[in-house]
Amino acid sequence: MNRVSQWVSVDVNIDEKHREVAMDFALALGGLAIVEKDCVFQVSYPLDNDTQVLLGEFKAFLRELDSVASVSEDVVNRENWNKNWQAFFKPTEITAQMVVLPEWEDLTAFPHKIKTRIRPAMAFGTGTHETTQLCLQMLEVCIKGQERVLDIGTGSGILGITALHLGAAQVDAIENDPFTEENIEANLELNEITSGFDLQITDKPLLNPPYDIMVVNIIRSRLFPILPNYFNSVRSGGQVIVSGLLASEDIETRNLLNTSPWKIIKTYTKNEWIAYLCEVK
Repeated sequence: MNRVSQWVSVDVNIDEKHREVAMDFALALGGLAIVEKDCVFQVSYPLDNDTQVLLGEFKAFLRELDSVASVSEDVVNRENWNKNWQAFFKPTEITAQMVVLPEWEDLTAFPHKIKTRIRPAMAFGTGTHETTQLCLQMLEVCIKGQERVLDIGTGSGILGITALHLGAAQVDAIENDPFTEENIEANLELNEITSGFDLQITDKPLLNPPYDIMVVNIIRSRLFPILPNYFNSVRSGGQVIVSGLLASEDIETRNLLNTSPWKIIKTYTKNEWIAYLCEVK
C-alpha cells in the first residue's frame, strides 16, 4: 500500500439543518476522519491527482444545498496529523466499565475494566462519534465470552478490538478502504492483540459463517446497498448490531430490516443518531 504523505483538510461552515446531509455526501465521496467543531465540520481527503475534481464536486453540492455555506481547505502533512488531533481527541467513557483512550494517555490513570487504545489517524472510529459509542455499549451487553464476531466496515478496528477485550474469541473484520490498514495494525499493536483478529480489505470478503454476533457501523448511503449481502451470516439466535444511522432514517431502516431474518429487539439513541440491536430468527 502506498503511504499517503499529504492530505487536504476541508472545513465546512454550513447551517445546522444541512450538516448531516453534507457530512454524508463528504463521506460518500471518500472523505475520512470527519470531525465536528462548533458550527464547522472538517473532513480530509488524500492528496492525489483526483483531489481537485472531487473537491469541485463537493463544493458544487454544498452550494446547491446551502448558498451561504463557506468552505476552506488546507494541505496537512501526515506528520502533523496526530498533533492536530490531540487538541480534541480526549478519553471517552463509554460505560462505567469501558473507556476509549488516545495512545498518549496513561492506562493506569483510568479505573475501567475495558480500556481500548486508539491512535488518531485518517480513519473513522476513535470512539468520539455517537454511532461508535452506541455500538460499543451494545457489544458490552451482547458479548458473554468466546463469541465469533463479524465486524463490517471496521474503520480503525475499534469495535473488533473492543470485542476481543470483552471476551470474544474471534473477530473477522471487513473493510474496503486500503488507507485504514496501517492504522488498524497500529491499533492492534497498541492493544496487544496478536491473534483472533482477521482483517480483510476487499469489496468481496470471504466469510466463515455462521457468526454469533455481527456489528456494522456505516452511513445509510453505503449501508443499504451492502446489508442484504450479510443477512445469512449470523446463526439463529445470534445478534446483529446496526448503527451509523440518523433517527430521521428510522422508518426506511426498519423497512430494510423487515426484509431480513433479523428481529429488532431494542433501539439505542444518542443525540440525532439511532442504532438497532437485532436477534436472528
